Amino acid sequence: MNDIFCTSLQIIRAFDDFVATHSLVGRAKADHICYKCASTKSFEEIRSTFEGDSAFVYQSIIAGRRIAIIRFHEPLKTALGPISLLELSDQKPDGSQKDGLEHIEIYPTHGSTNDLVTHLTSQNVTIKTIVRPHHTTHDMTLVDDFKIRIENEPLMQKIVQEEIMHNKLLTT
Repeated sequence: MNDIFCTSLQIIRAFDDFVATHSLVGRAKADHICYKCASTKSFEEIRSTFEGDSAFVYQSIIAGRRIAIIRFHEPLKTALGPISLLELSDQKPDGSQKDGLEHIEIYPTHGSTNDLVTHLTSQNVTIKTIVRPHHTTHDMTLVDDFKIRIENEPLMQKIVQEEIMHNKLLTT
């Protein structure tokens, strides 16, 4: 757990520099940080470590693997607001993930995702649009393989909507 926090502090410094360079304060909000696991064993060990020392843990199956959402007691501070959630992702079915922090997700506070993408591309930021079965993302590489990912909405909002839809299907 301490390794995740120590590494995240280095990444947040680079993130805050990116935010300042590209005038993102007031345009976007930081949502969560994501840690990808190389194995089910790693996922279970990290999740169990956080279970005893977090505000809550919620687990679901998304895109064929377990995802745990962990709320920190003490949020990570960034230039785009506090990050109080860790998205912990179990290994993908194809086994392609390595252990490590993978991205910070942000979402627009004014305008649309496309407006935010346009703002950044006008400043020569390279953005890769990735169409996935469950959603489309816009990714920028920050340092090494770590990304900033633009989403339409906060992760918790997506989870609540999925749960409502799932429960409606069960009751009809």
